[in-house]
Amino acid sequence: MHVQSFPPAPELAPYVEQYSLWDYEAATAAPGRPPVLLGLINGIHVLGYPEPGAAPGPAAGPVVELLGFTTRRQLYPPAGSRVGLLGVYLQPTGFYSLFGQPVAGPQPADPAGPIQRFARELAWCVRQSPLAPVAAAEELLRRHIRREPPRPAAMAPVAATIRNQHGQVALEDLARAAQLSRRQLERRFVAEVGITPKLYARIARFNHVFQLLEQEPLLPWPDISYQCGYFDQAHFIREFRSFTGEAPGHYLQQYHAAARVS
Repeated sequence: MHVQSFPPAPELAPYVEQYSLWDYEAATAAPGRPPVLLGLINGIHVLGYPEPGAAPGPAAGPVVELLGFTTRRQLYPPAGSRVGLLGVYLQPTGFYSLFGQPVAGPQPADPAGPIQRFARELAWCVRQSPLAPVAAAEELLRRHIRREPPRPAAMAPVAATIRNQHGQVALEDLARAAQLSRRQLERRFVAEVGITPKLYARIARFNHVFQLLEQEPLLPWPDISYQCGYFDQAHFIREFRSFTGEAPGHYLQQYHAAARVS
């Protein structure tokens, strides 16, 4: 599996964080692997468009999935095929700005609703342009913005503060900075981001665990839990199990083994 990431065009940067292209050799993408942690990611996955040089696939269109921040699901292509996956990853308030509503959790791209219609159109455009899926996605986003000007998102700076501080920020301080009560902040955040600011902060803090591990793979667990602001080891292990379903040591063994196979 090979992954490439690309920044958005400047005019799309307020709404799009990045694009990723995943080149799947399906024979190596076994469901026995641990799930990929998506962290602070929400967006759209288009899986199943043919990679350049691949044998022609079935006539059916690509699989599309909408991703919310709580997603831990992994998609797997049909056995024996070589296909691509395009990830269009939005800013925390990107869905709200572009479509007037957020996405919470994984959702199928059915015909109802503006986000689902856009996702289906994206899948069609990507299948027509397998050699340039990112360019196809950007052109579709530009057309959408020309048709429907994006909405202002008051919670964008709040989400940015939570992310920049790796979730270690008090909600009362966020509410004060936004000149809102805590309850008003929570309602606005859910309306624009799709989850509560408390859950977003939990995800940001947990995401920081893996950022530290990428920088220092041998960093001891007590140091990680301390730097990420967990009360103690028990608190850290509870959060780890909550997000992955496994204890830290066991999960990381599988995670690194999967990375070596990839």
